[in-house]
Amino acid sequence: MKRMVSLAAALALLGLACFKEEPPPPKPEPTSPAVVLTDVAISFNQRNAELLELVLSTDFVFYFDPRDVGKTPPGKHYIIPESWSYNEFREAVNNMYNQAYSISLSIPTERVGTPGENETEYKAENISISLLVMIDSLNGFIADQGYCNFEFERYESAAGKKYWRLTGWWDRTSESFDEYPGVGPASLGKVLALFR
Repeated sequence: MKRMVSLAAALALLGLACFKEEPPPPKPEPTSPAVVLTDVAISFNQRNAELLELVLSTDFVFYFDPRDVGKTPPGKHYIIPESWSYNEFREAVNNMYNQAYSISLSIPTERVGTPGENETEYKAENISISLLVMIDSLNGFIADQGYCNFEFERYESAAGKKYWRLTGWWDRTSESFDEYPGVGPASLGKVLALFR
C-alpha cells in the first residue's frame, strides 16, 4: 500500500512539473534604438504596460498618418487628431491590452541602424510594421502596408549606464489590400484609435 501511495505521489509531482508555467524570457535592456523597438513589440505582444513605460519618453508623441486626421475609426465617434501625447497614447494602448482578444505586433529592426558614439538623438525612417489586433475570435483589424518613422533620445541612468527611449512615432501605414476573413484593413493609427 505504501508503494502505491509513493507511486501516486511521484506521478502527481511529475504531472505538476509538466504543467509548470515557464517564466517569460527576460526583456532586452533598451541600449540601442533597435532594442527599444524590439521592446515595444514585446510589450504589445505580451500586453506588458510596464515595459512600454520603460521605453517611452515622458514627452513622447504619436503622430497619426495625415490621411487619417479628421476621420473617425470604424464604429466610433472619436475624431482622429494630428497627434497624441504620452498619456493619450498610453491610455489607448492599455485599453487595447485589456480589451483585445489577441495582439500581434512585428517591427523588423534590420534597417534601424546604429547611432554614433556621441549622438544623443537618433531617427529611424521607413521601418515596416505589421499589427494584427483581433477584437474577438473572428473579427479584427490589420495594419501591415506601409512604414513608420521613429525618433529616439539617449539618457543616462543614475548608475551611469546609457539607454535609449522612444520620443516620437510617425504612422505612415496605409490600409491593407489583403483579404482576411473577418479582418478589416486599417492604418496603425485607426487601430489604436479604436481603443481610445
